[in-house]
Amino acid sequence: MVFKKFKEALSQNDEKYEILYYKYSQLKMENKKIKDRQQKEMQEYKEKIVEKMANHLIELYKGIEETKLSSFKVQAKDKDIQRLLINLNKVEKDMKNSMKNFSIEEYMAQERFYDPELHEIASYEDSKGMKKGIILKTARKGFKFRNRVFKKPKVVVTK
Repeated sequence: MVFKKFKEALSQNDEKYEILYYKYSQLKMENKKIKDRQQKEMQEYKEKIVEKMANHLIELYKGIEETKLSSFKVQAKDKDIQRLLINLNKVEKDMKNSMKNFSIEEYMAQERFYDPELHEIASYEDSKGMKKGIILKTARKGFKFRNRVFKKPKVVVTK
């Protein structure tokens, strides 16, 4: 509609209309490129934020697990400590649900052989009669985020 009015106003000079239309087209293409680049940058920024959130959820969950492990050392005869342990179990359950909703899952080393892409070595152990590089146990579980290894599990491997 705008260009129709331009064309009518410049009816004697089609060349000016063509120049204006060409400049408008160039501006429109530049605007689209800028918009596409901004959308891409925004998506990358959102992904970084989501990964940071996932990392913080994992750290919180690990803290809850450590607290639970250390609480087993305490004699839970005190009513306040018993309530604290019950609430801690509820928080752990809620954390697991939140992590699941956020596409975070625990990742245990289930492979038979050590793979540096999937595992981190915590320590080595001598194991007679076994090949080198076999996973004996998981020292610390890892986590997957959106079906990719986000935090590698720490494993004990044969020498």
